[in-house]
Amino acid sequence: MKHWQCIAMLDMKQLPRLAQHAEELGFEGISLGEHLITFSEQYETYDYSKNSMIRWYPETHWPDPWVQIAALSQITTRLRFLTSVYVLPMHTPFDVAKSVSTAANISEGRIILGAGIGWQKSEFELVGQDFHTRGRRCDEMLEVMQKLWSGEPVSHEGEFFRFPSLQMSPGLDHPLPVYIGGFAVPALQRAARHDGWIGGQHEMSEVEALVPALLDCRRATGASTDDFEICLGLYDPSESNMARCAELGVTQLYRHAFCDENGMASRMSLDEKLRDMEQFAERYLVN
Repeated sequence: MKHWQCIAMLDMKQLPRLAQHAEELGFEGISLGEHLITFSEQYETYDYSKNSMIRWYPETHWPDPWVQIAALSQITTRLRFLTSVYVLPMHTPFDVAKSVSTAANISEGRIILGAGIGWQKSEFELVGQDFHTRGRRCDEMLEVMQKLWSGEPVSHEGEFFRFPSLQMSPGLDHPLPVYIGGFAVPALQRAARHDGWIGGQHEMSEVEALVPALLDCRRATGASTDDFEICLGLYDPSESNMARCAELGVTQLYRHAFCDENGMASRMSLDEKLRDMEQFAERYLVN
């Protein structure tokens, strides 16, 4: 089982040391999330927490993940980087393809694009993107981006994007896995067509239901489940729960961002975070 440390929702100034420490301790990698802004008053339901409320504050840092990843890659050598998740249809495929390929080449292929379709309609409206077509646009964006990453002349005629022969450079020098986040059936089906799936924080009862459904979606595509990655977090990351996850087919576990007893983004000190990672590594990571 591979283990990731989420460093989303933390003070940007702490991220370099946390990334270096994750590498020193033997974590597979670190994950970062994405939001453009946080509204002062929150009206929309957040389905990824127990109380349906967002888990961060208006002042919580959300750095551009591709800029942050490129920077962190220069002070690490082995550590991998995952976006969990990047809200793909809030952007254009050209901007994302360029940012991802730049960061991927700077990091020498240590990036995984974790993409989702988002949940916050008001954030989409803020940037002039249609919330209701985000699933279909996400699918087409991934198709367009794969073309652009080839570094060769490409053209496209689709529902949302059309362009004549053009070329984006640099393309990708290394393979770039694509994981998809989300719990709804269309999200599981979307993930099954790509390289992996990213869950949230889950009770084991949810894992018992989601993972078999996800693997059924993968088999329905005709692709093998052997090389399909499943990455999720556990509310109770006990040894027995980790073992059960492995039996079900989970290949990667991530520790969520440091949170307080109410599930909110933690304001613990950097030293406390480093020690927390050390305690986890001493128990679960074999270097």
